[in-house]
Amino acid sequence: MRSRSNLEFAGLALGAAAEGIWSGSLAAALTGASAAALAVFACVTVAAAAYLARRLSLSEVGERAARLLAVTLALVAAGVLLAAGHAWAHHALLWQAVRDVVYGGGLVLLGISLGRARQSPEAAARRAVRGFTLLCVVLVCAALAGSEPGWASGAVVASLVVGGLLVAMVRYRDLTDLVDAAERLPAWPWLLAVLGAVLGVLAIGALVSQVLRVDLVLGALDVFAGLLRYALDGVAYVLGYAGAGLLRGIAWLLALVHVHAWHPHRVPQLVQRPPALSQRHAGGFKFPSVLRLIGTALGALVAMGLSLALVALALRRIRRGLRAEATIVEEREALASLRSVAGEFAARLGRRLRSRLWAPRRLDPRTPAERVRRSYEELEHRLSRAGRSRLPGVTVRDHLTAVAAAPATDDRSEPATEAAASPSSAAADLAALYELARYSAHVVDAAQAHRFESLARTFAA
Repeated sequence: MRSRSNLEFAGLALGAAAEGIWSGSLAAALTGASAAALAVFACVTVAAAAYLARRLSLSEVGERAARLLAVTLALVAAGVLLAAGHAWAHHALLWQAVRDVVYGGGLVLLGISLGRARQSPEAAARRAVRGFTLLCVVLVCAALAGSEPGWASGAVVASLVVGGLLVAMVRYRDLTDLVDAAERLPAWPWLLAVLGAVLGVLAIGALVSQVLRVDLVLGALDVFAGLLRYALDGVAYVLGYAGAGLLRGIAWLLALVHVHAWHPHRVPQLVQRPPALSQRHAGGFKFPSVLRLIGTALGALVAMGLSLALVALALRRIRRGLRAEATIVEEREALASLRSVAGEFAARLGRRLRSRLWAPRRLDPRTPAERVRRSYEELEHRLSRAGRSRLPGVTVRDHLTAVAAAPATDDRSEPATEAAASPSSAAADLAALYELARYSAHVVDAAQAHRFESLARTFAA
């Protein structure tokens, strides 16, 4: 396993296993089917979708072909679930089809997300922790619903082992990136060591849980809990006595200024409600069976179409060629709390919702400075389409000066405008106005904004 491609595919497989365990457990908790079979099925489906997304990112598969393959994979997964569950033997065949298509589409979406993500130690640890957390949420919800699945302990052990191996594999690949292939140690001793450590921790946890069931230990814990309860009762008594003394002091101070509690002399009585009369022949409107069937069928088609559309659109943001984040990885170690993680998730969700809701309607600029910045954005977009995009690290003034100094590509016999007559001066004026609107504390007036718009329309036209 010294090949970098083999290590990458091993990381994809372990990531698919981490996602497939909790999703298979979720399906088993909802349907009562075999958890092992559903977990294996989910792992295979997620791994196939991740491999497809990774092939698309490497320009080995066309975008349309990849979308078609992703939708086909979701439909095949739904068909396998229908065939394995003998859906034809159930009365609600349409509901079974909708449920399996949505579940298969969700697995494909997980695989596409896995294939698009970069394989860094931080991302691997986050994926392993998220898979284990979601598995715990599924088990807690199943326990609250009154179900005690026998596969819970096996799923927890499998999730911990797979998560540890995933982090170890990605860490090994990250540590050996700068090591020569001839001097690189094999990966299997590293993985075996991590597997042994994880199994050792699980064995210690199992032994501790058995020790806690001993009568002597339970008696000691009961005595400790009793002492803690008496101590808390004493603290509560002290706090209550202090609060009562404080209230007496406040009442004494109010009595000095003749402020007493108000007691109403006449309390209004509630009017008795009339007895409720039951309507015997109360009939309501009921939809005919044909209309109900048509509505159910349309709802099922909309749900399946939406699921498949999400699968097809999930591959939209994958760009051809290797991305920079896949080749250059910055590793940052940070401590995160539950509050910070929840705040970051809420902020990311809010930004995505705002971008989705407000993207179609672009608001007009409210100030002349915003008009200048909007005009420069349109100018830079027009120059980028003409092949004169601004490189990273190049200032606006240098970029406009370089565009103005470039020779003209066409010969036109139109009269010279202000920007055409003096390109260097127009570039300098544009840069000065943009810097004034972008960085300066001085206010840009409407005349300067109009001058910038006129110069931007005729610059490098």
